[in-house]
Amino acid sequence: MKRALLFSVAAILLFATSCTQQNGPVIMTPFQKLQGEWYYNKAFFVYNNGIGRDDVLNDFVDCRIIFDGNIISMENLRTGQVLEGTFELYKDDAGGYWDEFGNYVQDMERFMSAYLYDTQTNRRYVYDWQINYLTRNKLNFGEFYSDGNYSFKMKKIQ
Repeated sequence: MKRALLFSVAAILLFATSCTQQNGPVIMTPFQKLQGEWYYNKAFFVYNNGIGRDDVLNDFVDCRIIFDGNIISMENLRTGQVLEGTFELYKDDAGGYWDEFGNYVQDMERFMSAYLYDTQTNRRYVYDWQINYLTRNKLNFGEFYSDGNYSFKMKKIQ
Protein backbone atom coordinates (compact mmCIF):
# COMPACT_ATOMS: atom_id res chain seq x y z
CA MET A 1 0.00 0.00 0.00
CA LYS A 2 2.85 2.37 0.84
CA ARG A 3 4.47 1.63 -2.53
CA ALA A 4 1.27 2.47 -4.38
CA LEU A 5 0.92 5.73 -2.43
CA LEU A 6 4.56 6.68 -3.07
CA PHE A 7 4.20 5.81 -6.75
CA SER A 8 1.03 7.93 -7.00
CA VAL A 9 2.67 10.93 -5.32
CA ALA A 10 5.77 10.59 -7.52
CA ALA A 11 3.63 10.34 -10.67
CA ILE A 12 1.61 13.42 -9.71
CA LEU A 13 4.78 15.42 -9.01
CA LEU A 14 6.33 14.29 -12.28
CA PHE A 15 3.28 15.24 -14.34
CA ALA A 16 2.76 18.51 -12.49
CA THR A 17 6.32 19.70 -13.04
CA SER A 18 6.93 18.35 -16.55
CA CYS A 19 4.46 20.74 -18.19
CA THR A 20 5.95 23.95 -16.85
CA GLN A 21 7.34 26.33 -19.40
CA GLN A 22 11.05 27.11 -19.46
CA ASN A 23 11.63 29.13 -22.64
CA GLY A 24 8.34 30.79 -23.45
CA PRO A 25 4.80 29.53 -23.87
CA VAL A 26 4.10 25.85 -24.30
CA ILE A 27 2.05 26.52 -27.46
CA MET A 28 3.45 29.15 -29.80
CA THR A 29 2.16 30.70 -33.01
CA PRO A 30 4.42 30.64 -36.09
CA PHE A 31 5.00 34.38 -35.55
CA GLN A 32 6.24 33.73 -32.00
CA LYS A 33 8.47 30.85 -33.15
CA LEU A 34 10.24 33.10 -35.66
CA GLN A 35 11.27 35.74 -33.11
CA GLY A 36 15.03 35.84 -32.47
CA GLU A 37 18.29 35.49 -34.38
CA TRP A 38 18.81 32.70 -36.91
CA TYR A 39 21.84 31.38 -38.82
CA TYR A 40 22.04 29.24 -41.97
CA ASN A 41 22.80 25.60 -41.21
CA LYS A 42 22.36 24.19 -44.74
CA ALA A 43 21.76 25.80 -48.13
CA PHE A 44 21.27 24.14 -51.52
CA PHE A 45 20.32 25.26 -54.99
CA VAL A 46 18.23 22.56 -56.69
CA TYR A 47 17.95 22.74 -60.47
CA ASN A 48 14.52 22.38 -62.10
CA ASN A 49 15.54 19.19 -63.88
CA GLY A 50 15.82 17.59 -60.43
CA ILE A 51 19.06 15.86 -61.38
CA GLY A 52 21.55 18.07 -59.59
CA ARG A 53 21.92 20.37 -56.67
CA ASP A 54 24.72 22.62 -55.49
CA ASP A 55 25.73 23.16 -51.89
CA VAL A 56 25.72 26.97 -51.56
CA LEU A 57 26.18 27.23 -47.79
CA ASN A 58 29.46 29.15 -48.26
CA ASP A 59 27.43 32.01 -49.75
CA PHE A 60 25.30 32.22 -46.59
CA VAL A 61 27.54 31.00 -43.76
CA ASP A 62 28.24 34.55 -42.50
CA CYS A 63 24.63 35.71 -42.76
CA ARG A 64 22.10 36.15 -39.97
CA ILE A 65 18.38 36.86 -40.01
CA ILE A 66 16.84 38.60 -37.02
CA PHE A 67 13.09 38.76 -36.39
CA ASP A 68 11.97 41.36 -33.85
CA GLY A 69 8.22 41.86 -33.82
CA ASN A 70 7.29 42.35 -37.47
CA ILE A 71 10.75 43.81 -38.24
CA ILE A 72 13.26 41.66 -40.13
CA SER A 73 16.99 42.32 -40.51
CA MET A 74 19.30 40.33 -42.75
CA GLU A 75 22.97 40.89 -42.01
CA ASN A 76 26.07 39.64 -43.80
CA LEU A 77 28.79 39.62 -41.14
CA ARG A 78 31.57 39.32 -43.74
CA THR A 79 30.62 42.28 -45.95
CA GLY A 80 28.69 44.38 -43.45
CA GLN A 81 25.66 44.58 -45.74
CA VAL A 82 22.41 44.98 -43.80
CA LEU A 83 18.91 44.68 -45.22
CA GLU A 84 16.08 45.86 -42.99
CA GLY A 85 12.34 45.93 -43.38
CA THR A 86 9.14 44.21 -42.46
CA PHE A 87 7.69 40.77 -43.06
CA GLU A 88 4.31 39.12 -43.10
CA LEU A 89 3.27 35.54 -42.65
CA TYR A 90 0.31 34.05 -44.43
CA LYS A 91 -1.08 30.62 -45.11
CA ASP A 92 -2.78 29.05 -48.07
CA ASP A 93 -5.24 26.21 -47.96
CA ALA A 94 -3.68 23.82 -50.47
CA GLY A 95 -6.63 21.49 -50.24
CA GLY A 96 -6.85 18.39 -48.16
CA TYR A 97 -7.85 14.79 -48.07
CA TRP A 98 -10.07 12.35 -46.25
CA ASP A 99 -8.20 9.93 -44.00
CA GLU A 100 -9.10 6.27 -43.42
CA PHE A 101 -11.38 7.24 -40.50
CA GLY A 102 -13.49 9.61 -42.59
CA ASN A 103 -11.95 12.80 -41.16
CA TYR A 104 -11.03 15.68 -43.44
CA VAL A 105 -7.35 16.58 -42.99
CA GLN A 106 -6.55 20.11 -44.11
CA ASP A 107 -3.28 20.61 -45.99
CA MET A 108 -1.98 24.07 -45.13
CA GLU A 109 1.03 25.80 -46.69
CA ARG A 110 2.75 28.70 -44.93
CA PHE A 111 4.51 31.54 -46.70
CA MET A 112 6.46 34.62 -45.71
CA SER A 113 7.07 37.80 -47.66
CA ALA A 114 9.93 40.09 -46.60
CA TYR A 115 10.08 43.69 -47.80
CA LEU A 116 13.68 44.84 -47.34
CA TYR A 117 15.73 47.98 -47.94
CA ASP A 118 19.51 48.26 -48.31
CA THR A 119 20.65 51.63 -46.91
CA GLN A 120 24.10 51.36 -48.56
CA THR A 121 22.83 50.93 -52.13
CA ASN A 122 19.30 52.38 -51.72
CA ARG A 123 17.84 49.23 -53.30
CA ARG A 124 14.62 47.51 -52.32
CA TYR A 125 14.20 43.75 -52.23
CA VAL A 126 11.15 41.53 -51.89
CA TYR A 127 11.67 37.91 -50.90
CA ASP A 128 8.87 35.33 -51.00
CA TRP A 129 9.59 32.15 -49.07
CA GLN A 130 7.63 28.96 -48.59
CA ILE A 131 8.03 27.77 -45.02
CA ASN A 132 8.39 24.00 -45.02
CA TYR A 133 9.16 23.42 -41.33
CA LEU A 134 9.14 25.70 -38.30
CA THR A 135 9.76 24.95 -34.63
CA ARG A 136 11.14 27.00 -31.74
CA ASN A 137 14.71 26.51 -33.00
CA LYS A 138 14.53 25.17 -36.59
CA LEU A 139 13.36 26.86 -39.77
CA ASN A 140 13.34 25.28 -43.24
CA PHE A 141 12.17 27.33 -46.21
CA GLY A 142 12.41 27.51 -49.97
CA GLU A 143 12.90 30.35 -52.43
CA PHE A 144 11.78 29.67 -56.01
CA TYR A 145 13.18 30.94 -59.33
CA SER A 146 12.67 30.07 -63.01
CA ASP A 147 15.81 27.89 -63.23
CA GLY A 148 15.48 26.19 -59.83
CA ASN A 149 14.99 26.82 -56.16
CA TYR A 150 16.97 27.44 -53.01
CA SER A 151 16.39 25.20 -50.04
CA PHE A 152 17.52 26.61 -46.69
CA LYS A 153 17.76 25.15 -43.20
CA MET A 154 18.32 27.53 -40.31
CA LYS A 155 18.84 27.20 -36.58
CA LYS A 156 18.09 29.74 -33.89
CA ILE A 157 20.95 31.25 -31.92
CA GLN A 158 20.20 30.64 -28.25
